[in-house]
Amino acid sequence: MPVPIRRRRARAAKLASVLACLIFLPATTQPLLAQQAQPDIYAGFNGQNVSGVEIAARPEVDIQAMRKLIQQQSGKPFSMAAVRESVAALQQTHLFSQVQLSIEPEKNGLRVLFVLQPADYVGIIQFPGTGTRFAHTELLQAVNIPEQSAFVPELEDRGEKGLLDFLRKRGYFTAAVQAQERRDEPHRIVNLIFQCRLGEQAKVREIVFDGLSQQESANVRGALRGVWAKLKRVSLRPGQKYSEPKVTKTIDFIRNHLRKGNQLPPQVRLASTAYDRDSNKVDITFAVTPAPQVSVRISGAKLSKRTLQRLVPIYEENSVDQDLIDEGQRNLKSYFQSKGYFDVTVDSHFQKQDGMANVVYEISRKAKHRVTGVYFHGNHYFSDKQLQTHVFVKKGLLFSRGSYSEQLLSKSKDSLMQLYKDAAFASVSIRPKVADFRPQVDVTFEIAEGPQDKVASLQVVGNRTQPLAALTRKHPLHLQPGKPYSQHLLEMDRNRLLAAYLDRGYFNVKFESSVSPVPGDPHKMNVTFTMEEGPQAHVSDVILLGEQHTRPQFLEKIYGAQIEREQPVSETKFLQSESDLYDLGIFDWASIRTLRPIVDQAQEEVLVKVHESPLNSIDIGGGLEVIPRAGNVPTNSVVVPGIPPISLGNKFTVSQKSYVGPRFTFDFSRHDLRGRAETATIGTVLSRLDQRVFFTYTDPHLHGSSWSSLLNFSAERTTENPIFTAELGQASFQVEKALNKKHTSNLILRYSFQRTDLSNIIIPDLVLPQDQHVRLSILEVEFVRDNRDNPLDAHRGIYQSFDFGVTPKAFGSSANFVRFLGQTSFYKPIKPWLVWANNFRLGLAKPFSGSDVPLSERFFSGGADSLRGFPINAAGPQRPVPVCSNPADQSTCTLISVPEGGDMLFIFNSEARFPLPFKEGLGGVIFYDGGNVYSNINLRQFAEDFTHSIGIGLRYKTPVGPVRFDVGYRITSVPGISTTEYFVSIGQSF
Repeated sequence: MPVPIRRRRARAAKLASVLACLIFLPATTQPLLAQQAQPDIYAGFNGQNVSGVEIAARPEVDIQAMRKLIQQQSGKPFSMAAVRESVAALQQTHLFSQVQLSIEPEKNGLRVLFVLQPADYVGIIQFPGTGTRFAHTELLQAVNIPEQSAFVPELEDRGEKGLLDFLRKRGYFTAAVQAQERRDEPHRIVNLIFQCRLGEQAKVREIVFDGLSQQESANVRGALRGVWAKLKRVSLRPGQKYSEPKVTKTIDFIRNHLRKGNQLPPQVRLASTAYDRDSNKVDITFAVTPAPQVSVRISGAKLSKRTLQRLVPIYEENSVDQDLIDEGQRNLKSYFQSKGYFDVTVDSHFQKQDGMANVVYEISRKAKHRVTGVYFHGNHYFSDKQLQTHVFVKKGLLFSRGSYSEQLLSKSKDSLMQLYKDAAFASVSIRPKVADFRPQVDVTFEIAEGPQDKVASLQVVGNRTQPLAALTRKHPLHLQPGKPYSQHLLEMDRNRLLAAYLDRGYFNVKFESSVSPVPGDPHKMNVTFTMEEGPQAHVSDVILLGEQHTRPQFLEKIYGAQIEREQPVSETKFLQSESDLYDLGIFDWASIRTLRPIVDQAQEEVLVKVHESPLNSIDIGGGLEVIPRAGNVPTNSVVVPGIPPISLGNKFTVSQKSYVGPRFTFDFSRHDLRGRAETATIGTVLSRLDQRVFFTYTDPHLHGSSWSSLLNFSAERTTENPIFTAELGQASFQVEKALNKKHTSNLILRYSFQRTDLSNIIIPDLVLPQDQHVRLSILEVEFVRDNRDNPLDAHRGIYQSFDFGVTPKAFGSSANFVRFLGQTSFYKPIKPWLVWANNFRLGLAKPFSGSDVPLSERFFSGGADSLRGFPINAAGPQRPVPVCSNPADQSTCTLISVPEGGDMLFIFNSEARFPLPFKEGLGGVIFYDGGNVYSNINLRQFAEDFTHSIGIGLRYKTPVGPVRFDVGYRITSVPGISTTEYFVSIGQSF
């Protein structure tokens, strides 16, 4: 019988791996037949020590009587013969429909479990009394009860011991744990409740270092209290709360602190933790053992200390022997070859004298070389470009000398060999040839492809219930008549067929393949796949466990979209339902599994188990802040709500007085409101110059539908900028719906009301009167499509957004207008190293009923993310505004340009993105930007004022997106604006 395989999601608890081998024996099977049915997999266990023998059965079964029938004894070597006799004896009682055997390897040997069906199985495991101190997954790991475990009383004792050990290692030495059973008799489920009383967490009293002098010990204690230890989160001091995992984390810090020069660090281990119950404090003792005295030196070259320690494994292993010395020699040679010293030689000398081990690496770098070409000869099936992607030796470009070493050459050969064999060239031969022209080096891979094996015929037999077309709908088979044949392709097809069957509930499916060459042609293969489907498992019932506050009916709709009664058991649907439960944001653990491992049963119950996150969360912050009232973001510019940043020139200055005052932040969130995963958050930010309050309410399934909703209110008053005072208010409500299963297309409906009041503006005409007090009441519909492979740095896919809004005075607005903004970006890999990215943006705003479009709703352009031939927001209509620090002194005045915005926007961006060979993660772009902002919707103006810009840029990949530097040159002349602009920002331009 097959061995069940259980997988866990990355976010779920990663329980200890269990090797579970199940034997299914029908009640009517004769003992002789049962013995013959034993799988060969058990032969490997013969002779291993058995640490325990347990029996899982219903409460009414006389366990002691059944134990007398079992020949395999605890503490004895495992015997397959004894197991066969035990199973036969249990079957002869005729009390059980099935007898299953589970073998679980442990530290002390094998734990053998006889499962007498129908048996009880463990359901949910809960830990009341632990509060929110520990993650639920940590507690599950502590009790070490795998999912789908048959219940035996010994599980409670094991769980109690494991949990107590876990709590004591976290400093709760007075903790008490009491296991309780809660049985669900109709479903044969035993829920385990571990009642916990934690007590007070112990604190550290003394820190002792055995093996160090008093002065050295004091020095280490001071380092553990220092800033560097705190930054690394490994600080340790008396009075600190005790936790063994945190104490263990300090060991590497202590070792590195005691390291001297190139000497090996000492061995440090946690020797003991002495707990004093009266004071509830712990004395910690570290044992410090000096490392062997080793001196590692380099002659003939220079290396940094960090590089030397990385290349020579003596430092990592903290010991010295000839194998480690030889490995360091190879690493050093490969390192210098990667730097262009292809002919480098590295010799090692090892000598022991007076208890000191001296290791000297003599390096002769010789002349630098440069890889001028990487060539392929004899290749017909694959092109040179295809082969280049599998080669690790690289040609030098510009300032790079290329990548070459003996290790890279061997690795390249192996990669090419595997590529050809996977493509059905079983007899391929590859010989690397290196031509040294001093200093130029050419590398040629001589390839003798040989004949390609192909499929003459393909038969799939045994698939009685599942048509081949259904099994291969998502993933067609690689092996087809006339197509290449290789063992690799056969294994891929095997995995695809088995995965398709498993996803349809066939957990005992077997696959066999037979391959025979066509008579007279050894390179054409007749391939036959033989499937033995076995029984199909269906969902008999779905049982929800663990919900406390969440409504069961609400959760049934979530997982019911994937899991229903009578449908086949599908691991894919289980994982998707787990993901849907996590996406609600109210569970810190979720698991969906069948109650029992699928052996041959046609019906099985499914358990949906969840653990709810805390319902309330509070974030409070405060402190003293110093606020400079320059208000310039960036320098010499001002940002006024509702309009883009405006440059004020170099002559204008305001009071630079800094304000010192308290700052307080607070937000409170209530999760899972009404038991439907709804969340309400209220918060405030209070400081001397800025006061803000906000409220949000989210509902991921509005009234149980597939729409999500967001309600938002906020109000703010700010005087941080001395040029103006702003009072802002906003309220919005939006609903969103995914239009496909992958959630790549979404529809958003939104209503928002915004009010902006500007006062105390010290620059006349900076903001026109009609834009100082604006009300906007907007009805919007938005469509978003995003199937990019990586939103931060896309290489393929499409991003589209279309937003249309109506703003009428009838709804409380101060103007009547409609507005549309659309964007389409597409990314296409032209070559493996070249991506062509394009972006189109179109914006249209039209007033009606004799109104105007407010400045805040017009379109602006220019800068790093639009037209890079213009400064920020410098494209389109501008108006001159005089700015004076002292109106009575004309020398303090300057004339600035304030963008007026436009009623029409069109932007076209096109980029060629490619990697640069100088450094990994570094890339370049060549771009074109075209378009402008137009005062009116007018085709003639569109053509006459269209601008063109070209430029180049650099990109450096980081975890938060590429760091970007662009130089844009505007071809179209615009009076008063420089033709060349420079931009530094994070993220691609589109």
